[in-house]
Amino acid sequence: LTSCAEGSGVSTIAAGLAASLSETGDGNVLLVDMNLQGAAHQFYKGNLAFGLDDALELEKRKGALVQDNLYVVKESSNGDKPPRVMPRRFTHLVPKMRASDYNYIIFDMPPISQISATPRLTRFMDMVLMVVESGKTDRDVIKRAATLLTENKAHVGVVLNKVRTYVPKRLHQEM
Repeated sequence: LTSCAEGSGVSTIAAGLAASLSETGDGNVLLVDMNLQGAAHQFYKGNLAFGLDDALELEKRKGALVQDNLYVVKESSNGDKPPRVMPRRFTHLVPKMRASDYNYIIFDMPPISQISATPRLTRFMDMVLMVVESGKTDRDVIKRAATLLTENKAHVGVVLNKVRTYVPKRLHQEM
């Protein structure tokens, strides 16, 4: 999951999706926080001490378990800064992710821009959901971000978030 700007609700949607998938299925779900500011996930308290490498090793991942079938980790191999060569690093991690016993791996990624690693990483994802904040994100920005993602061969879906209806409910049903 990603967005065009900060505050669109990506972390909230990623956390909700991960929690729902972990509760409905009997498989494991891994939520990877790729943001610099750290986890904003409602079910995780404290700092994320485990990285993606730890979560992919069966004997090390126990500490990343936050609830039944749900693991939360931070993608960082050098302290608090994400690696500069993240796409190259992901090339080596993808076979490990596919061989793991996680049924779903959800990446909470930073906003899309030409200088962020997000567009280059999307080619490794099965699907990319771009969260758009209703009434705040400009249509041209959305189109450019979608073009940037599709140029990197990403399968893109859009989630419209924070939608407000200005018509009273009793009239809205008649429309």
